[in-house]
Amino acid sequence: MKLKCFFLLLLLWIPFCVQAQKRPVVLEKQLEIIRKEPDNGDALKFLCQYYLNKGDYSKTITYAEIMKNVADKTKKPLLQLYSYIYQAQAQMMSGREKTAKKNLNLSLELATKLNNDSALCSVYGNLGLYSANIETDYYRAIRWLYKGIQLAQQNNFQQQYALLLGNLANIYYLKKDTAGTKYALECYELGHSMRNPYVIYSGAVNSAYMYFLMKQNEEAMKYIHEAETLMLENDFYDQAHTYNLFGNILYDMGEYAQALEYYKKAMKDKQAAQTSSIVYAHLGYARVLMHQNKQTEAILLLKQGIAISYARANAIHRNELYENLSTCYEQLHQYHNALNYYKIFRLENDSLFNKDKERDLSEMRFKYDSERQENLIKQSKLDVMRKEQRIQQQTFILIIIVIVLGLLYYLYRRKNKLYLSIVKQNQEAIKRETELNRRIKELETSAPSMSSASEKYASSSLTDEKSLELFRTLERIMREEKIYKDNFITKDKVADILGTNRTYLSRIINEQSKLSFTHYVNRFRIEEAIRLLSDPNNETPLKAISAELGFNSISTFYNLFQSSVGMTPSQYRNKVMELQKGQ
Repeated sequence: MKLKCFFLLLLLWIPFCVQAQKRPVVLEKQLEIIRKEPDNGDALKFLCQYYLNKGDYSKTITYAEIMKNVADKTKKPLLQLYSYIYQAQAQMMSGREKTAKKNLNLSLELATKLNNDSALCSVYGNLGLYSANIETDYYRAIRWLYKGIQLAQQNNFQQQYALLLGNLANIYYLKKDTAGTKYALECYELGHSMRNPYVIYSGAVNSAYMYFLMKQNEEAMKYIHEAETLMLENDFYDQAHTYNLFGNILYDMGEYAQALEYYKKAMKDKQAAQTSSIVYAHLGYARVLMHQNKQTEAILLLKQGIAISYARANAIHRNELYENLSTCYEQLHQYHNALNYYKIFRLENDSLFNKDKERDLSEMRFKYDSERQENLIKQSKLDVMRKEQRIQQQTFILIIIVIVLGLLYYLYRRKNKLYLSIVKQNQEAIKRETELNRRIKELETSAPSMSSASEKYASSSLTDEKSLELFRTLERIMREEKIYKDNFITKDKVADILGTNRTYLSRIINEQSKLSFTHYVNRFRIEEAIRLLSDPNNETPLKAISAELGFNSISTFYNLFQSSVGMTPSQYRNKVMELQKGQ
């Protein structure tokens, strides 16, 4: 519930500063460079940014002054500009408002002279923060931020643009104006598109504040949890800011004990937090105590917050401190004190808000939104040809996809019909084969016995008649005795059954069936599999069928079946069931 000053701590180097927080080894390296090269501008900038991020403002100012001396000596105006910006930020954060304003004016003058738009964006942002934190003039702050945003838009400074939006949203929150929601969400979305943790954090925190303002606490919690995760992973500065918001949401939800814990965590961050964060932690803590009817303790905390606010020249939340202080005294029936503090509250509050400023601000916001819309339209016009080409390409691809899908559907239907046709043919063939086998058996029972023929095959040479007779005998025992179901079947075993040798057996199979022994045996197995699977009432698992038919591996069964039939055993069984349902 306070302005996040750090959001704009020299926007030009945010990625650099996050890295600095996470890599103290780099700090040692830069200090070593300074020891060897006291005039190294890059090392001085690094040290200024590093200590600014850590809240060590005295060291920041020291290195910024060294940077200015180096700039004067080397005649480098850009380095001098950086020194003004760093000094202004550190002085503003440490409550030295007069020297901060002087350096801000110098940085504005030099950035304008150098025509450095990137630096100007930072200067405008810092002037906005000064107006909010020191002068408590949110309207002037918004004007400065709008200038920075417009400049960042014109130059496509995405990161600076996003962070300025985050600061703008935060000031709207301080004004209790939900119009800042769109700025917070745009900052959040830009952070994700850039994959920048700090920008995401800024957008998430400010989006949470806006949803909290709109009493949408569940949505606020979603964003603040993401912000907390990023804060802890990257060790972002001023963690009290996030803890205060947790406290606000929990307080609003009636979870007073949990809210109190978060306010305590925020107060522990005193050395590394912004003044407004610490002030608000006192305010939040006091509100919980007031709810618990501990007005005397609350008064002590509120007065401490006011003292910190004046000591560090930061007026944010000061009006709320006075308002709650007046309420405490009223609840204690000390009406004189309550009236005095309420008068101070009114003076503080009236200086923040008035109708004329609100009207000016509405006009400014309308102008900004109009210009932003015009810029979006211009950008859309520049991209229109590219988008049209992309649409044409996508349309063409879509047509191709539709054609391909249609073709695939047609092929699927055709294949499905083919599968059904194969199943029908197999079922009819099985019926016909059963009938033929029945007739063959009848004929064989009436024919003379051929039992002695096989005994001659082993010793005599194979004539065509003998070969055919032996093959018929082989076929008969394959079909009737189903010796192919033996998964250890070999040529020697079959030759013994027929009373011949393996060489003659191989020759007969090859001459009569044009197959090798293995392929000949597998043919019977597959035919039997087709017979079994063609029966819709057969529910034997495929693995059991595979083993029953003599296959040592179900994958071999699948491959041979698909190769012979044109579909897998499971597909074949599904088609059999489909045919049965259709009958």
